Amino acid sequence: MTAAASARDRVRLGRSIASRLAASTEAPAAFVAGSSVVGLGSATSDIDVYLVGSPAEEKRQQMFADTIRVDVQHVRLDTLESLVDRVLGTDLRSDHAGRTLSDREIALTVRLFTGDIATDSGALAALRKRLDEHPLRLSRLVMNAWILAAFFAAEDCLGLQRSDDPNDLDAAALAGRRGLVCAGKALAAAGGDLYFGEKWVWRQLARSGPDGFPFADFQRLLRDDPLAVDPQAGLTALTSFAQTCLIATATLGWHGVEVSHWPAWLAGSGPLRRSPTFFPRAYDDTVTLVEPAGRHFRLTPDVALVWGLSHRLSAQTVTEHALGLSKEAPAFAALTEKRCWRITTESREAGLLTEQGGQWGAM
Repeated sequence: MTAAASARDRVRLGRSIASRLAASTEAPAAFVAGSSVVGLGSATSDIDVYLVGSPAEEKRQQMFADTIRVDVQHVRLDTLESLVDRVLGTDLRSDHAGRTLSDREIALTVRLFTGDIATDSGALAALRKRLDEHPLRLSRLVMNAWILAAFFAAEDCLGLQRSDDPNDLDAAALAGRRGLVCAGKALAAAGGDLYFGEKWVWRQLARSGPDGFPFADFQRLLRDDPLAVDPQAGLTALTSFAQTCLIATATLGWHGVEVSHWPAWLAGSGPLRRSPTFFPRAYDDTVTLVEPAGRHFRLTPDVALVWGLSHRLSAQTVTEHALGLSKEAPAFAALTEKRCWRITTESREAGLLTEQGGQWGAM
């Protein structure tokens, strides 16, 4: 049996189990979720069955169908209704006003949105329709969760990288790798692949990653030993690539622009260099650049875009890329050649950009 057929068989089995359990527990709705449902499962992946609105109290139980583990969760319908209300009503603001959702709640919403409905009285379809009518709300929550996870991992990597204890370099490598994995998850979410499981990032990027994304470099950075030759350079390579994935997500992906439009995944040979110690966080009202244990800048999306594009390119090339992207979303529409020049100048003065040799590229 092929892997694809096995995945299909698992989904069919899950639907059958969900339907039988829904009937026996008087649950008006049931759906199947998990990695196999979204085409990511392996031969040992379990099946997740959600019984919605059953008289039983909310609980989780396990059973086995032959050798396949089945996780059964009883969920109240009003729990899912409240969750969808909160997803659609949550503003991701830089002042952190309002209630936030936990990763567990976001993951459950993703499962509701992407799951396979086995039986339904109409309630599940209605909830999914509401989510589908506002696609950026859920995808932004997923992007935000992975952007934050990547930031904290990069923060650990940078701190451990500066430690006087040589043993801390191994911990720095671990943190740097996780930062890049989480940045890859954020990028996958920007491409519409919302599945929350971290271990599937490689397959998600392979199938949903942006056109032109250097997937082989992503793989190599996570496979190679960053400490083998030059530990500082090796660790910086991890955080630098993570930084690129994050800024593409926090600008293009955040505003619903296909991340395939990002023009510079790998560093060029030009003079403009964005600071390697700042990492973006995206919000509905702004983009922030945060230096771990350091400075904090609030930027409009177009300013953040120009900063992110300054990945060892000339000022002229950055301007050309930015003007091309200015047509993709209203958030970037104010970009002009003069504004791009002013942004690079002010970013350099603020320490967000450096320039090799102190010479500006020709405009």
